[in-house]
Amino acid sequence: MNHRLYQDAEPVPGSVGDVLRLIRGGGSSSRSVLARTTGLAPSTVGLRVDALVDLGLVHEVGAEGSRGGRRARRLELDGTAGFVAAADLGANHTRVVLSDLAGRTLADSDDTRASAPLPRDDGPAGAVAELWRRFETLAAECGLSMDDFQGAAIGVPAPIAYPSGRIVTPSFEPTWHDVALGSLFASHTDAPVLVENDANLIALAERSDTEPPERSNLVAVKLGTRIGGGVIAGGRLHRGVGGAAGEVSHTSVDGTSVIGCTCGVPNCLESVASAGAIIARLRAAGHDVSTTADLLRLGAQGDADVVEELRTAGALIGRVLAGIANFFNPREVVLAGAMSASPPLVAAIRSELYRMCLPLVADDLDVRASRAPRDAGVHGGVVLALDEVLAPTRVDELVRRATASDDRTVRSA
Repeated sequence: MNHRLYQDAEPVPGSVGDVLRLIRGGGSSSRSVLARTTGLAPSTVGLRVDALVDLGLVHEVGAEGSRGGRRARRLELDGTAGFVAAADLGANHTRVVLSDLAGRTLADSDDTRASAPLPRDDGPAGAVAELWRRFETLAAECGLSMDDFQGAAIGVPAPIAYPSGRIVTPSFEPTWHDVALGSLFASHTDAPVLVENDANLIALAERSDTEPPERSNLVAVKLGTRIGGGVIAGGRLHRGVGGAAGEVSHTSVDGTSVIGCTCGVPNCLESVASAGAIIARLRAAGHDVSTTADLLRLGAQGDADVVEELRTAGALIGRVLAGIANFFNPREVVLAGAMSASPPLVAAIRSELYRMCLPLVADDLDVRASRAPRDAGVHGGVVLALDEVLAPTRVDELVRRATASDDRTVRSA
């Protein structure tokens, strides 16, 4: 089944959906500014804005200052017109966040201590049913009606084929291979439910919010039990032809695999340098370490063997990222995930990156930690869900449907 997204389609300049895009961007805050920006007649802009008001997506508030004459009312996205959900699925947790249409968080399952992993015994359909129940429960707890549910994005630690939306070789749950998880929500809702690689969602969350989107070019790396990557090119998520762009973890490196990986690449980065691999290597050497938290604790305490393992892994990761940076020439490399809190690992990544990058690349490269390492994935899910729900081409379709419905009502009256 083809699951191409509305947000990937180019907007029609000057359409209702395109006008909403400009309002969401914050640069077109009144009807008069919209007319100047789009080149449309003020009367046409008025019709576009009225259509958005009728859909409940935009309202006008207050008044902007002016040099005289009538004061323009400010246009704003109406966040109360509905809500979206974002879920971060992992092997040991499931976090759900609800957001209004303006991106403001309404509820977070972490606040209610309801972030247990999804059950797997009943297969993907059973897991989806449980996740939908959690959406409903969280919505009820904050006084929301599921009638106002507009869509969701689900982050999973696995490659996602595009445009089919199938999960590919997920190490966290091998039985979910080739499952189009989003389509299983059809028995619960007609709203769009998107499934995306969790590192891609981190990349979306880390896009620049201080400069034009088209200037945002970055590589985001999730450093945890496994390793994942996402790419933003020209302000947009770059998936590649089939959805595999950013899979930095499956590059062959110097070293020996100590954990299995579904990719089949000998000595891939994930099987050699991820937290899972470091833990396996230390345990084989007799160290009492079982979790990423143990690894971080021992590294912070200065355990010589642990610090050496972290530095070696960081050098390998940095070397792979340097090759990507030399090819892509990004503005930023963003480090996220639990292991981005390890100073020895991060220092080794940064050192190797700058050592191996061309001067022309390194001069403009910022290697930084995620702005919200614990929240980036779920916040990226909110961004993806809102970009789909409010995509210009989708809004234009909603307008056409509303107009057709009004025409039918008039003819039947």
